[in-house]
Amino acid sequence: MSITFTALPTAPVRALQAGGTDAFGAAPERAISSGDGVPCRHCLKIVEKGAPYLIVAYRPFNGLHPYTETGSIFLCAEECERAQDTAEIPATM
Repeated sequence: MSITFTALPTAPVRALQAGGTDAFGAAPERAISSGDGVPCRHCLKIVEKGAPYLIVAYRPFNGLHPYTETGSIFLCAEECERAQDTAEIPATM
């Protein structure tokens, strides 16, 4: 069995970075990174100290089923490059 680490797709991330609403219809919350413990789910890097980031409610699955959970995630507030799919554990983990 193998595992693949997959970053969020760029289209919904760009929508959130442009001020779109999250899974609950709310505007993303903005904050400034302390440089520790703020992993962007798009570039799969820690948001650098002093850089702005977004806190959003994200639901990765559509439809109603046991896996249709919504959770808070962090994203770079500015556009970032999507990480490539990899079998390597991202440094943020």
